[in-house]
Amino acid sequence: MKFSETLRTNTKAQTFEKTFLPLILIIMMVITGCSKKGTADLKNAKTSVNTASVETVLKNSEPQHIIALSPAATEILFAVGAGKQIAACSEYSDYPQEALLLPRVGGFDGKTLSIETILSYKPDFVYLTAGMHDFLIPSLEEFGIGYYVSKGTSIQDVLIEILTIAVITGHEEQGNTLVKQIESQIDECKKTSEHKKNVYWEVWNSPYMSAGKNSFINDIITTAGYKNIFGNVTEAWPIVSEETIIAKNPDIILIPATSGVTEESVKSRIGWENINAVKNGKIFIVDDNLVTRPGARIGESVKLLCSLD
Repeated sequence: MKFSETLRTNTKAQTFEKTFLPLILIIMMVITGCSKKGTADLKNAKTSVNTASVETVLKNSEPQHIIALSPAATEILFAVGAGKQIAACSEYSDYPQEALLLPRVGGFDGKTLSIETILSYKPDFVYLTAGMHDFLIPSLEEFGIGYYVSKGTSIQDVLIEILTIAVITGHEEQGNTLVKQIESQIDECKKTSEHKKNVYWEVWNSPYMSAGKNSFINDIITTAGYKNIFGNVTEAWPIVSEETIIAKNPDIILIPATSGVTEESVKSRIGWENINAVKNGKIFIVDDNLVTRPGARIGESVKLLCSLD
């Protein structure tokens, strides 16, 4: 898919040639030089930048009052050098340390947000997440405020997103450097890890939920060299049965730290004592803020999983 086909249009916009072409050329130049291996392949981009966003870039050089509505968005902005351009962010933006000093506009869930609160910070750019913040788009377009819609369902998506945000905010070089660093971390992991062991990622346990084929977590798991036991399930976050988990007999069990589940509590589950991961002591409580965020630390996420076996 061509990058231009993924750009969100606005009925009040100028013609494509005047509005989109300059930014597209810049992004193409950045991505062309980002990596010899071409991990951040432009053809696989699944990003969305609306016309107002492009006009903001062209008229104002780069946005100076950005609202970041997800922790991952905040991390990416800081990582490419645009931290000082953030006017406010979401409640759970806790990395890097400087993010804790920023004003808050609400939680990540769209239900906790209001356009009035966002507008109170006089933003010239809003960093959204697909599905969660779509309801804000009509208002942002009405007020002529630029926005970016993050879709982050794979590592590939995130690399493209980093490069795009770096261009929009005026930090092309930093974005390029960051993507190279992430690619290097992933390549190093691939050299040392061809585990092919089965992994169960527990999203929740009442009911049991895991990560399916179309989830960001699945991409992290497979990139780290493992096989996701629910990687053949199309749904991103499927509800699964305890019997199925036991039958699939995972070699490694990954539990998000914020779930409150402990290694001992997993071991005490009836019927789980014969699972390979339980018998061999391969139950890991992991920092889900690191592993689950489709942001600037994805290289670290892959490295963390690589180191577990």
